[in-house]
Amino acid sequence: MTALLRCLSALAALAFLTLPARADVMTFMPKEIRDAEQPSIDGAARLLAARPDALRQYTVDGRSIRYVELAQPETARPLVIFVHGSPGLWRTWVPYLNDPDLQAKADLIAMDRPGFGDSGSGDAVLGFAAQARMLAPLLDRAQPGQRVVLVGHALAGALIARMAMAYPDRITDLVMTAAPLDPNLQQESWFQYLADLAPVTWLLPREIVVFNREYLRLAEELREMQPLWPKVGQRVSLLLGTDDAEVPLATGRFARQVLSSAPAVNVIELPVTNHFIPWTRFGPLKTAILGHLDGP
Repeated sequence: MTALLRCLSALAALAFLTLPARADVMTFMPKEIRDAEQPSIDGAARLLAARPDALRQYTVDGRSIRYVELAQPETARPLVIFVHGSPGLWRTWVPYLNDPDLQAKADLIAMDRPGFGDSGSGDAVLGFAAQARMLAPLLDRAQPGQRVVLVGHALAGALIARMAMAYPDRITDLVMTAAPLDPNLQQESWFQYLADLAPVTWLLPREIVVFNREYLRLAEELREMQPLWPKVGQRVSLLLGTDDAEVPLATGRFARQVLSSAPAVNVIELPVTNHFIPWTRFGPLKTAILGHLDGP
């Protein structure tokens, strides 16, 4: 994320100057996310006021994972699991969780990923395989024989692909948005390494430290996934923005090449769209999700 990395660079330069305390995480967020912050908080409050039973947690590997579930257990319905990028929280997905069309079609889950929010903020779990294992209990929420659709943004788009590789018989569909998939398109910067050193980490919000560490590992994680792509036998949609400075359109060509076992690969290029598709292109992403719910 270029905008966040610029902020990391700026703080790295200030690390040896006098800063009174850790910066607030929203200081680092691009305008699209800052503008959505209060509506997201308000939407989450409305959701939990209407469904106080929706907020849940489980423990895996000694870690508590907090999630929200909107389900109708008496009805056989597909399950959609939303996975936020880095950094992020479950409420990234509030507009989708509150959408009546999606609520009518499927049970819906969103979680704080390990290392964020109420799932151990600042305590990073590095490695897609480890994160996939920690999120796997959410797959148990699916009803037998029902469609399970994973939706992931940015780094979490690659993570849900790794989950599909690890649990091929428990996931039926993937919807990836602005997902970095090709390790050859990833580049680290010197200031990312500087920002991972004390005392810089003491000045950064915990979530930004985790973000930086996840992205420092991203190219390595994607290289490790290279031989595993033939295991992805799910239907896949990949949404890319034509103006995304972080994930180029060439990612679509890479996806078509490596997803050789997928029964369908739909690459959707969104004009005049940047990296922040869940916030800025609600309609196309909702349509893509509904397409997977309505499919065979």
